[in-house]
Amino acid sequence: MQKMITTTKHSIIVIILSIAIAAAIPFLYKHNEERKISYQTFHRRSGWGYNIVVDGKLSIHQESIPAIAEKKEFSTETQAKETAQLVVYKLKNNKLPTLTKTEVEQICGVN
Repeated sequence: MQKMITTTKHSIIVIILSIAIAAAIPFLYKHNEERKISYQTFHRRSGWGYNIVVDGKLSIHQESIPAIAEKKEFSTETQAKETAQLVVYKLKNNKLPTLTKTEVEQICGVN
């Protein structure tokens, strides 16, 4: 009998916690939708880079092409812009802002 009461109490606690977590999820996503995420490109010595700004604060300062072995700047502003747009897209969709080598190759045509 005592074991059944303990199991029932445990089940009730688990159910209450599950309901609380489920109720909090929409508020977490709503907060993310309210964040203002933007980008800015900038010219460097021999190429381009970009900044990602979240809620008015610099979040990412990217001076070179990410995910490739060598340190190389974007050769055109368009490449920097398209890469920054992909990062912004990922952030707005609750994904990590990291880029894969394949994604970078598609935008920049580098190996």
